[in-house]
Amino acid sequence: MLREFPVLAGLEPVAWVPEGLVVAPFAGGRDATEQAGRLAAVVLPWRADPGPVPPLPFPSAVGGGVYRRSPGHAPAPPGIPEVVLVDGEGFGLAEHATTGMCLDRLADLPDGPALDAGCGSGILALAWARLGRGPVLAVDLEPRAVWQARESAWASGLDALVSVRRASLGALPHDEVHARVVLANAPVEAQRALLAAGADPVPLGLLVSGLQQDSMDEVAAAWAVRGLRVVRREAVGRWQAALLRPS
Repeated sequence: MLREFPVLAGLEPVAWVPEGLVVAPFAGGRDATEQAGRLAAVVLPWRADPGPVPPLPFPSAVGGGVYRRSPGHAPAPPGIPEVVLVDGEGFGLAEHATTGMCLDRLADLPDGPALDAGCGSGILALAWARLGRGPVLAVDLEPRAVWQARESAWASGLDALVSVRRASLGALPHDEVHARVVLANAPVEAQRALLAAGADPVPLGLLVSGLQQDSMDEVAAAWAVRGLRVVRREAVGRWQAALLRPS
């Protein structure tokens, strides 16, 4: 089951029963044709079992080694790290390209305390903490995002490792950026504010996304002045992500 679970997670698992895992593939708002293809690819024995389905505000998925789900989805089997995201308005709940790229690149960053700059739903902060990489300070200026990230940390049992605060990135003190791993999946205005924080703080490592090519060029060049070089840059459609490390 551990090997097959990443596929099953895309079929909206809703409950464990003695016979196995109950899924509701068409209840999470995914494309019906895509879900039919996922069902056809399942090699485990299965049968249709329609029944009442709890509310599923967004799709569940496995990415970056972490299963992310709503409270209405079934929990992960033992051995698979998971985070629970409550419903809300913070960015990062759906399968956005920038979120996926960031989750996939977490493993390329050094362990240590992290700053989730413009945390939105809090998915990156929660994944970092759940994977045992270190404690996280998650900040956002939007009160609804702060509420959602804080509630999700509690629902995931990670509130002791993830501290959530409403703050402007430009007003962060030096020590909340310097010598941390910085996760910044945020628009260019927020990236500029982060660059203005403190007195030239230098992160242990930096993951930047939420930008298109011209904005990424600008942000990468600004961090290069502070001694960070791009070691990986990738794109999904028009969106880009970059991994930067101290030179």
